[in-house]
Amino acid sequence: MQEFLRYFVEGIDPFNIIRSVNALPSLPWYNALFVLCVIGPLVRYQGPIVALWLANLVVPHRLFPPPPRSMVQPPLVSVVIAGRNEAAGIAGTIRSLLGCSYPRLEIIVVDDCSTDDTFSIARSFEGTGHVRCYRAATHSGKPSCLNIGIQRARGEFIMIVDADADVQIGAIHEMLIPFDDPKVGAVTAHLRVRNARDSFVTRMQEIEYAFNVATSRLWRSHLGILSIIAGAGGMFRAGALRLLGGYDTGLGDDTDVTMRLRKAGWTLRFAPHAIIWVDCPATWRGLIRQRSRWERNMIKIRLRKQIDILRISLFGYGNFLMMLDQILVRFLAPMLFLFGLVWYVATDPFTTSRILTFMYWIHVWETVLRMLAANDVIGVPRLGALPLAPFLPLYRLILRLALLPPIVKELLRIGLRHGYVPEKIWRETPHW
Repeated sequence: MQEFLRYFVEGIDPFNIIRSVNALPSLPWYNALFVLCVIGPLVRYQGPIVALWLANLVVPHRLFPPPPRSMVQPPLVSVVIAGRNEAAGIAGTIRSLLGCSYPRLEIIVVDDCSTDDTFSIARSFEGTGHVRCYRAATHSGKPSCLNIGIQRARGEFIMIVDADADVQIGAIHEMLIPFDDPKVGAVTAHLRVRNARDSFVTRMQEIEYAFNVATSRLWRSHLGILSIIAGAGGMFRAGALRLLGGYDTGLGDDTDVTMRLRKAGWTLRFAPHAIIWVDCPATWRGLIRQRSRWERNMIKIRLRKQIDILRISLFGYGNFLMMLDQILVRFLAPMLFLFGLVWYVATDPFTTSRILTFMYWIHVWETVLRMLAANDVIGVPRLGALPLAPFLPLYRLILRLALLPPIVKELLRIGLRHGYVPEKIWRETPHW
């Protein structure tokens, strides 16, 4: 243990870092493979943000859209909000939309048989003339309720917003800009963490959102491989969404509708200045529950239901590259790293502990660089979060280890049903 701690501290010494790099060619094959499984993803994660950083310095006008267009007659935008037992947040969401400065707006609230005051609170805004409220006949889940709202929407564009989100002033104007291109079928907003200062867990998620929601979606959008239209804040061309038949009432989350839009040939875009504030889980338990659902749905939808998007002859090279990148980055690379780490620690924990500490410090410096680049390009995360960089690799490791059991269960088809899907709907859903 003393040797391990000594190498851990030496990881901040540039001389020792250079010596460790020089020692890489002489490592046994299994240690070299472990290092490769760490360095490879780092290059993949770091490369795009460095390219964004350089582009922001040299050609910033190519990264960001022009100022909002001057519209003689702004199009009608229908905002659909579906939720169950959202009394604590629904009023704030509606107020943020009414005050977001967009003139032609209708807000459609669909209540999924809440047992609290969600419906009555939403109806109290009907006097504004911009809000219409409906209640589902039975508890049917969020996708079914979104479809109710989509059917009743009259706007040229349909925006989906979570019932506990805040839409920042100007966000709708910004999301409409990419639709000047008739090939664009949907635009995703820039999600920011509203409760970032609530706990250590939310502070870590603020940094994650800066990487995975802001900068990642920015470069993916420019390369045409954007993989998600956020369910908390996405805008669709109404015709495109209706041609899909709305959301799949069983596994109809944001990933599924995004894949279907891509298959239909629509272009997807990210609006970096369209900011929507959302709350993240403030506890480890809540975070693991949320991410477990995300990871299991990733397998359900990407690796099973929509895996045919890899067929180049049907859906093109762009969709193939998008899906291949998702499989490698979100599934294979983390799994290989975890299994390699466990195997390495179990078989040779301390005799070559410099490898582990070297990998840790590489992650720390990589995180610092990404934080600085993301702040310069898109304004997040806050520079005050830089002291948290040494904790992010440990946070990621703990989270990945915690998510391993649900991933294995999903791969083995154990406990397929999620609690958020009503029993009636689940019985009618193909079990992917």
